[in-house]
Amino acid sequence: MDMDYVVAQSAQDKNIINDLQRDFQIVNRALRVLSACTQAVIRAVDENTLLQNLVQLITDEAAYRMAWIGYVCYDAAKSVKPMAWAGYESDYLKTINLTWDNDHPRGQGPTGKAIRSGQPVACQNMLEDPQFEPWREAAQQRGYQSSLVLPLLNHGSVFGCLNIYSGESETFNQREVELLQELSDSLSFGIVSLRTKQERKQAEVELRMSEEKFSKVFYGSPIAKVIAKVDDGRYIDVNHGFERLFGFERSEVLGRNSLELGILRSLSDRQKMLQKFDVDGKLVNYELPLYKRNGDMLICHVSAELIPIGDEICRLLVVLDVTERKQAEMMILRLNEELEQRVKDRTAELTQATEQLRLTNQELLRSNQELEQFAYVASHDLQEPLRAVMGYTQLLMSEYGDRFDDVANSYAEYVIDGSKRMQQLIQDLLAYSRVSTRGKDFALTDGNAVVQAAMRNLQLAIAEKNVEIIIEPLPVVNGDRSQLVQLFQNLIGNAIKFCKAEQPHIHICATKVEALGDLEGNEQVPHYLFQVRDNGIGIKPQYLERIFEVFKRLHTRREYDGTGIGLAICKKIVLRHGGQIWAESMPNVGTTFFFTIPLSSTVY
Repeated sequence: MDMDYVVAQSAQDKNIINDLQRDFQIVNRALRVLSACTQAVIRAVDENTLLQNLVQLITDEAAYRMAWIGYVCYDAAKSVKPMAWAGYESDYLKTINLTWDNDHPRGQGPTGKAIRSGQPVACQNMLEDPQFEPWREAAQQRGYQSSLVLPLLNHGSVFGCLNIYSGESETFNQREVELLQELSDSLSFGIVSLRTKQERKQAEVELRMSEEKFSKVFYGSPIAKVIAKVDDGRYIDVNHGFERLFGFERSEVLGRNSLELGILRSLSDRQKMLQKFDVDGKLVNYELPLYKRNGDMLICHVSAELIPIGDEICRLLVVLDVTERKQAEMMILRLNEELEQRVKDRTAELTQATEQLRLTNQELLRSNQELEQFAYVASHDLQEPLRAVMGYTQLLMSEYGDRFDDVANSYAEYVIDGSKRMQQLIQDLLAYSRVSTRGKDFALTDGNAVVQAAMRNLQLAIAEKNVEIIIEPLPVVNGDRSQLVQLFQNLIGNAIKFCKAEQPHIHICATKVEALGDLEGNEQVPHYLFQVRDNGIGIKPQYLERIFEVFKRLHTRREYDGTGIGLAICKKIVLRHGGQIWAESMPNVGTTFFFTIPLSSTVY
């Protein structure tokens, strides 16, 4: 036998044996991993622990360089999210930026292809495979030479991938790929099973919570609630609110309907209610008369809807007692009707009062006309006889006075004096009546000019008694100039008249007052407060209110002349201008007269 042939044949047999041994080692390694991972899937209780245990087993049992599991993301970038890894990873997963987008260069690698195709994809030599070019440098730095990507499937849909990296090239042969695919199928089954269990547990928890919530809402509600069959209306369950409202025990009503219990006594009412339910698919506050066990009638609002109870569709009814509310509404309606009648009656009364007021105004107008006529008569017809009496009396005294004795002369002087006082009284009454009837329209009036005019009218009295008058700047007001002159003239004249001092002192000023409440809590509008202060004889406090009344005199005519109308005229003028007038005084010290004019009538 040729020795060269023998040697060649021996070498070939040795290579075959080595290949067989290598295949055996690979298959044995894959089988160990598959067995260990299958046990891990069986024992798994949660998804994250299963993923981490699996990649750890792959790297520990099979001595692979690195393994990781990623989940498919359906975001805009179609990314792959790493979930668990083991072996020599060294931040590799942070740098690879994987995607399964077919239009992106990084989606053309093994991972992207495996996700899109749903089939295993191997890269036997990362240093030469052009599709692995984007990750070559990072893989080479970590000692990766080949890789295998196994898709994770659920009913044919890829939801993740298992990536295994080897430190040698040409690592993954067909037999190892088949065994590792069985491992990925087992992993997929385990993940789906865990998710199914979790979903079932969550559903059970939600169902239990839903049942507990329904039980609390149903039994704990103070409002009456009923669960009844759809076909015959027989009660399946009622709550405590129903028992309290209608007076029945729960055990007494189950299996019976409202007609049998006498709660609903009209078959027609029940049919109408059911027709309404069939049309709308529910009831909302359907008003219905219902009866308690003792026969008392209630006005109720019934709401109803369909709910599933087990395998049967039932009707849930909510019954709200609105008897008191309806009674209150009826009472309000009755009160409204009574109120409307009262309004009508009051309107009729007001109409009658308005007509009476119109007639009164007509009578007042006629009375004012008569008053004006009286004033005319007083100023002409009454004063003419007085002038005649005084004239003839004076003529009689001048021609026959030497024949009169002292008594006759005194009588004649009484006649003349009485006639003069009567004439002055008539003139003052005429001035008092003309404040309202003959007043002029308001116009802008300078307060300083008004006071100066009043002083000119009193210049003889001022000069005679050497009166000192201090006048502070006064505002421009909207008023009747002639009446304001008369107002200041009367107040200044009184200050001069009722003064026993050697020199009368008079001080006149005005102050702006904002809107404030008075001592009695009444609101005051903004106004100017005028003051006329003197150093006269003063007035006792008990007489301060009387001084503004007509004919109210505090002194005899022998002490001080006058008719007692001057201050009454002042009050009437101030009231016409919308203000108030009053006085403050101390006997033997002096008096201050105050009066106001609203700012709405003033110009600043």
